[in-house]
Amino acid sequence: FLFYGALLWPKPVEIGMLPAPKPDKSQPKTSKYADNRILWVSSKAAIFDFSLPTLTCRFMSIGPLFLSCSLHWFSENITWLTSLRIVLPHLLLFFVLAFVLARFWCGWVCPLGAMQDVLNWIRKVLRLNPLIVSDGWNGFFAKTRQFLLYMSLVVSALIAIPAFGFEGANDALFLIYCQLCPARLIYPLFGGVKPCYYDFTNSITIFMTVLGWLFLAFFLVSLAVPRLWCRICAIGALVSYFNRGGLARLEKNSQKCTFCGACRRCCPVDISLVYQARDQRVVTDPKCVLCLRCVQECPEKDCLEAKLAGQTIAKS
Repeated sequence: FLFYGALLWPKPVEIGMLPAPKPDKSQPKTSKYADNRILWVSSKAAIFDFSLPTLTCRFMSIGPLFLSCSLHWFSENITWLTSLRIVLPHLLLFFVLAFVLARFWCGWVCPLGAMQDVLNWIRKVLRLNPLIVSDGWNGFFAKTRQFLLYMSLVVSALIAIPAFGFEGANDALFLIYCQLCPARLIYPLFGGVKPCYYDFTNSITIFMTVLGWLFLAFFLVSLAVPRLWCRICAIGALVSYFNRGGLARLEKNSQKCTFCGACRRCCPVDISLVYQARDQRVVTDPKCVLCLRCVQECPEKDCLEAKLAGQTIAKS
């Protein structure tokens, strides 16, 4: 909710903690940043001039609290072929932040995650039963998440080639994941600004407009399926590589587990590893958003522990 509060910040301050990337004029233009184009963003500086491994967003009426999400940052700097001198400090910061907290960013910091929790709360107030997602569909969502991540990075590299595609293709495919992300249509509303709902400039922008609306509809289904968007989020996929080997981890003492299934039933993203593990100490699944709901619901004392840098921060 810090990000929402930043929308009301009266006068954003440009701190400039790290060198900001500058676009190469020979690369795809940012003409789509006009008010009537699909990738309209604030022209004002971020309060803190660096990106986070979570869904902070440029698409709002005033300067955002942080520069952008990490996938936005990776995509635009790949396209702009930004020099290593500028990229390296931001890249190192991303690795440090992701290594320390992994998908804790998803479970506790991401604004879209908070919105999904609100939708889930509304469902409970209305006394509606959640939809059950099969293991097959969850497997498909996991593959979709990886596809969206790699697709956005590959396309970002391809459009750096001036001769790629037909005229206008480079601009139309710039920041391709941002065009699909529901935050582009949701975040501006918190600043009292109407987002660009459609762009019919060419066939690509029409296609991206339709996909953007489909992804928004998918996000809203979180009213019926807890944390549905988290299951296909490419930003979560990027950070998930740090769920194993990072400083944030979930551990299980199998000798104290009675296999009651409470951890599996309460998991908002339908992870079964915590329940199924028998002799495995670390049970942090790449799909886990580290919400610690399983630790909270586990009835067995000291069976589950959440640790940060080896120190216990929560236990059952």
